[in-house]
Amino acid sequence: MEYFGDMHDNPEDPELAQARIFLGELERHIAALTRRIQTAPTADARRALNAELSAVRRYVERLHRRFPGITPARPPS
Repeated sequence: MEYFGDMHDNPEDPELAQARIFLGELERHIAALTRRIQTAPTADARRALNAELSAVRRYVERLHRRFPGITPARPPS
């Protein structure tokens, strides 16, 4: 039997293409939040940023579960 893969193997799949773009944006946001945490003026500000960072990381985990092996469309800067 020949294996043709599933829809997530097709780089032309619109859902996968959109997920790649979204993953790149999420990873850029993670980098920005990490920098902001380092310079946050108060403990309350750091806690709020850490909560946001946790939420964004959960989005990334969900994308990786739905699209195993996904990588961003372009490297985070």
